[in-house]
Amino acid sequence: MLTSAHASALQRAEYLLNQRDLVAARLAYESLLVCHELAALAHLRLSLIASATQRYRDSVDHAVSAYDARMPDADLLEMICKRLMTVGEMKLAIACAQEPALLQTKSPAKTAEIGKLMSDAFQPELALRLLEMSRANGLDTPAVRYLIGLSQMYAGSLEAAESELESCLQADPDFAPAYWAVSKLGRQGSGNHHVERLRAAIARCSSGRAADLPLLYYSLFKELDGLGDTRQAWLALSEGMHLRRKLVRYDADVEQRLFVHLSGLSRSLPSDPPPHEGAVPIFIIGMPRSGTTLLERILGGHPDIADAGELHDLVWQLRWICDKAGAPFLDQALAERAEDIDWPQLGRRYLAHTQWRARGRAFYTDKMPANFINVSYVLRAIPNARILHMIRDPMDTCFSNLKELFAGPYPHSYDMLEMADHYRHYRRLMAHWHALFPGRILDVQYADLAADPERIGREVIAFCGLSWNEGMAAIEKRTDVTTTASAMQVREPIHTRFVGQWYRYAEYLEPMRERLGAMDQ
Repeated sequence: MLTSAHASALQRAEYLLNQRDLVAARLAYESLLVCHELAALAHLRLSLIASATQRYRDSVDHAVSAYDARMPDADLLEMICKRLMTVGEMKLAIACAQEPALLQTKSPAKTAEIGKLMSDAFQPELALRLLEMSRANGLDTPAVRYLIGLSQMYAGSLEAAESELESCLQADPDFAPAYWAVSKLGRQGSGNHHVERLRAAIARCSSGRAADLPLLYYSLFKELDGLGDTRQAWLALSEGMHLRRKLVRYDADVEQRLFVHLSGLSRSLPSDPPPHEGAVPIFIIGMPRSGTTLLERILGGHPDIADAGELHDLVWQLRWICDKAGAPFLDQALAERAEDIDWPQLGRRYLAHTQWRARGRAFYTDKMPANFINVSYVLRAIPNARILHMIRDPMDTCFSNLKELFAGPYPHSYDMLEMADHYRHYRRLMAHWHALFPGRILDVQYADLAADPERIGREVIAFCGLSWNEGMAAIEKRTDVTTTASAMQVREPIHTRFVGQWYRYAEYLEPMRERLGAMDQ
């Protein structure tokens, strides 16, 4: 029961936190954990304090405890949902977003905020539900229209998505993310190109909107490329890359040191590890834009495989094991701390956080391309995991990365030479993993998969210990969600149009080709 003493203690704790007296604030909030009505809020504050004092495990554990102690209060649930997202507890964050108190709130701003979070969490159907609630309750802004259109696009409702995105731009002709989303729909060849309005938007874009300009130039590239105007398209892409590179932090030397560290790992796997129970993960790794989404869509057509998309859980759980805060990508400090950990515990935590995505099936995919850097961790933690490595022509891969404006941290992809260097590091590391773990990684050639998906698909399925099912290669018949940069391409029948696409821009890409050198597939 909430008493006046509890209320006074909360006021005192909040004061201490605002004064940055974290030790005293921690003790004050811990004293409130016995109060049922305030326990969730106290756990939230303790999670923030733990983050500020470099106690990552405690930060995660308090966020989970906040969810366990939740009350039917929309403001509190919104804070819990945000905190769970921040520390990588996706299952609980998604569950929190569906709490009745949030779904029944009449605050359109609140449901719009949670809808955006669910869009960021690659849950477009739930995001749509929340965003439509916001609009029904009176919030019909360009940002809401954009998020609705984006969610519809990922859910496969392409005409509705285009209509919503155009409605966003009609309300705000300078809403740059909507231009990029429209260009991703790939309808330039149908007479729906928007070159002139993009040029006008670029001309209006002020210096105070530096983050918008790359979006507009990349969108212009997509439009001009779809129209076959390679010279003007390259000029737009080159400017977009230049502007984007100025906005991202990237140190090639730091990245190289990480690759060198990983290439020095030489530990073999346990001779007879006990298998984990439950659904088995299939890791699809490689460079972004190398065909990983295509392979996942084919595998997802099997009745025993659920496609779960790009998951950050491996690194989130590695950070928990190492008690090391940071982004959901490997860095040098985390890699150095990870060499003497409890690998079975990492496996158990990864599976506990991801097996729900199998939806009752025997296997599920984790299609985070960047997990190529984590192969040693995967196989030591989850010995029965399958690893599929997509390989695409080096120039096709690098060019496809250059022309994609990534939402995630791929900062090497906005400069031709940095892109080539990163690719070379990646290929050397994969060669090291093959030597260290012979027979544990299956290389899948994108060109072969696109040309003969059933033959290559059968080889992949056999490697996973399953049998081929007829119709798996008919990915265009699938109507479920896909949320990657290739979301539009995998709505089509499998084709080979993207094989050798870099040749159209060969004269502009010569510096990158020279930097790559004589690399084969």
